[in-house]
Amino acid sequence: MSTEKPSFLRTFVTPRPRPALIHTLTWVNRWVNFYGIPLLRDLPGLRRIPGIRGVCDIRRIDLPAADDARLRHSIRPENAVFITPNHPELFTDWMLDKEIGARYAPLTANWAAYEVVNGMGRGMQKFWLANHLIAQIPGQTEAAIAYSLHTACTGTPVLLHPEGGVQWQSDTLSPLFAGAAKMAMQAVQDCTKPVYIQPVIWKLKFIGNPEPGLHAEMAHVERQLKLAPAPQLNLSQRLSRLYHTVLRQRFQDMGFAPPAADVPFFAAQDMLTEKLLAALSAYGRFSGSLQEQATQMLAALRQAEKDGAQFDRMEKRWRKELGLILRTPATAYSRREWQAEHIAECLKRLRCDHLAWGSWQNVVHKQIPRCAAARHAHIRAPEALDVRALLAEHPDWDAAALTAHLQTVMQDTLDALNAELASQYPPRHYDNPFVYSRIK
Repeated sequence: MSTEKPSFLRTFVTPRPRPALIHTLTWVNRWVNFYGIPLLRDLPGLRRIPGIRGVCDIRRIDLPAADDARLRHSIRPENAVFITPNHPELFTDWMLDKEIGARYAPLTANWAAYEVVNGMGRGMQKFWLANHLIAQIPGQTEAAIAYSLHTACTGTPVLLHPEGGVQWQSDTLSPLFAGAAKMAMQAVQDCTKPVYIQPVIWKLKFIGNPEPGLHAEMAHVERQLKLAPAPQLNLSQRLSRLYHTVLRQRFQDMGFAPPAADVPFFAAQDMLTEKLLAALSAYGRFSGSLQEQATQMLAALRQAEKDGAQFDRMEKRWRKELGLILRTPATAYSRREWQAEHIAECLKRLRCDHLAWGSWQNVVHKQIPRCAAARHAHIRAPEALDVRALLAEHPDWDAAALTAHLQTVMQDTLDALNAELASQYPPRHYDNPFVYSRIK
């Protein structure tokens, strides 16, 4: 195989934003990805056509005046701003990122995975760079950081998701990476502008009845897994059956015997975690909860890789599996009663993490997942973090402390938004699928 492609993938190229292109794509995003065509988008048959029904099927963006005012106060050329949205789902989040930029700073720079920016060929790379995407190349972020600092200090905002990759969790933020905090702290040293970290939180809520769409998607997954269709099960039971089936297959794929069929999901997942930690014990033994141990193990594996360690094929699979387990933590799904959004996000995570193979439709779905029904996007923006003032008030803070503060602010905002929405949307509750034993 030629070495040109890996070299091309791993090479940082400076973005070249084109205002005319970005402005044009704003309207494409709003009507093709969000709203679709009114009236036609709800007609049977037509609504399945991309561009008729918006790809993300967002019917309304709810951004109250007070939140809009906070964003307008922080996102302006006089400030150096790092925008940090939550990341509950794929593709829709990227489009909401672009909408935030379109409203407040159209040339906003957006961090993105290098596979997106560089991985689709040179022609698409030019397109993404013209859209002001910054390639995040693992282990080689110095150029991206330097460009981001220059961009922010000259008055153009930089947007990055502090959770890293999408987690498909709408109520709980994953542990944040410290990149935004580190860049903001460096910007305090590099420029005289006020430096802000502007958190943004959104929650996507179904309108109407999403159950037919969710059952149809589950039927697709059953066919993919070669399971007998189970339309007689309710949504919770059907999702429980799918998760248990896939988890047992994951045991086998990792080289372990699966647990008994009546073991609850999270107990079985803990068993798999223990087996993976034991299999990787040459790279360290850790204390704390299984989730903490898995997190520490992944950090140790990353460090070992930086130090030149070569992982064999099975070790690479074990490492990837540990990361996937952390995406479905018991702490995020301990509530007894769920809403349809929880069912939908777990179904998407199952498909994207474990079933994104077998057909081109699955590959496309992993990158551009379709939702089960129309939704509203509720966006909130707390007060921006004035980084210079915070460091003056807390001179002992490092990037980790600033990131912890950002995490608290973002989670509190999300919790308040959920409480607000509980009074607007009549709750339709479902049993927690993960409390079921395997359903045949």
